[in-house]
Amino acid sequence: MIEHLQKLPVDVVERFLQVRDSKKVGIPPALADYILEVNEASNLHRKYQSITECAKQLQRAYPHLSIATCKKRIYDAINYFNTDCTVTSEAWNLYFADMMMKLSEVNLVAHDMREARICFERAREYRIAASANAINPDRVKFKPQIVSAEMELERMGIKRKGLLDAYKKAMTIIDSRDISSTDKGRLKKEVETELGISEVDYENI
Repeated sequence: MIEHLQKLPVDVVERFLQVRDSKKVGIPPALADYILEVNEASNLHRKYQSITECAKQLQRAYPHLSIATCKKRIYDAINYFNTDCTVTSEAWNLYFADMMMKLSEVNLVAHDMREARICFERAREYRIAASANAINPDRVKFKPQIVSAEMELERMGIKRKGLLDAYKKAMTIIDSRDISSTDKGRLKKEVETELGISEVDYENI
């Protein structure tokens, strides 16, 4: 069917997509339906990089089409509309992965296990390449953070505070008291013992 589409002048195809009336444009109804399906496949392909997912979405729009036919429409859309090379490398890898799987099925029917295995391996390579950038490494990178349970220091009136907040508030209270530095040091050590905090020497690298 794509051969018939490619023979039509571009302005005829554009006019049909505007009016959506095959009689006014003078094209067969079957070709008109095909153009609408391929046009929808092209629009979906810009949104969904996965051929399989794109085919599922296309089938929702045209329930009478099988998944295999929907994939064929997507391939036809790539061939027809890819005049400005806007298809992503991920989409092309998925496209060729599907083609390799299709070839592997042909070789399995022909009992050519060696070629079928090669096709499976190539399909795997294409799918791995397509999914290489599916997850941004920065999104799964560990982010340093401090997690502490809520603490209570009843003697100082500190209730339900995070570990660092409780420590900071206790230090503020101690520093604000009119007592000797020795007593302040003793109280600070008590707080550190109560909260399980200890000071250590470290070196910046």
